[in-house]
Amino acid sequence: MNKDTFIAIGAGLASALLSVAVAYGSGIGLVLAYFALLPMLLIGLSGGPKSAGIAATAGVFGAIFLTNIFQGALFGITVALPAWLIVRYTLMTRTARDGTTHRFPMGEVLSRLAALGAIVLVISSVTYFDAPGGFPKTIENFLDNILSARVQFNVPAERHLLVQRLIPFFPAIIVSSWIVMTLINSMIAQTILLKAGRNLRPAIQYSQIRAPEWLYWGIVAGGGIALLGSGAFEYVGRNLVMILAIPFFFIGLAIAHTLVRFLRSPGVALGAFYFLMIISSWAIVAVATIGYFEEWVGLRQKFGSSPQKADEDE
Repeated sequence: MNKDTFIAIGAGLASALLSVAVAYGSGIGLVLAYFALLPMLLIGLSGGPKSAGIAATAGVFGAIFLTNIFQGALFGITVALPAWLIVRYTLMTRTARDGTTHRFPMGEVLSRLAALGAIVLVISSVTYFDAPGGFPKTIENFLDNILSARVQFNVPAERHLLVQRLIPFFPAIIVSSWIVMTLINSMIAQTILLKAGRNLRPAIQYSQIRAPEWLYWGIVAGGGIALLGSGAFEYVGRNLVMILAIPFFFIGLAIAHTLVRFLRSPGVALGAFYFLMIISSWAIVAVATIGYFEEWVGLRQKFGSSPQKADEDE
């Protein structure tokens, strides 16, 4: 076993340890679990897809050894597979018809992560399709059990009210949180490797990402299911739209960052902008909607650099 393989295995086991830390129920364990992707991204983005594959495999077996097969499979879906996909596509290059070589667009990588979340949602809904009350009822029971075990309420009605508020978009909330933490881990790994001079790809301009065409059709399909379906179909369609809209939300954020540069106090404007999104879910929807129509409006092209070029040629 050579040195690189040994390091990759160590990175995978470190990710497994960070991931299972949440099982201990402490706040520190939860924080550590958020950064389970980081060791594998560090070794993958500096050593290549082979190193990422070795780390991912070691991490899955490590998670199974430390917990059980179910938790190992969950680690594989939420940590190991995304880390390998990010490394593989981030380091991939494509040759155009004119012979020029381009990096794989980061917007495509982000969109494929959203697609992975959508696939997991569909598989979960099919798995619990025949459950009593269907998939939405399964989500309700899951939330009720989790909140009962981990949160103290003065009266049961408070827990019931919170559950009812979370149910409509709970799958989308979970996937959104997962993608946000995945991006944060990717940015941290990129920063560390750039400073150490170990990065295999130049700095990625996240502010200039763009969505692939197939993602637009995915939104349309999900919207059609939500509008025409009922019960579990309407529930899944609604959450599919929210999940597939995540890349457009980040495009909307990039537009906001581009536009505030022309204001006298951009820092204050950005602070107010993010505060508005914290207190209003409609602001988040508006940002994602702006990102969806950016392909036709082209605000970043009018007020900044071309997202097409920046996304492919970092």
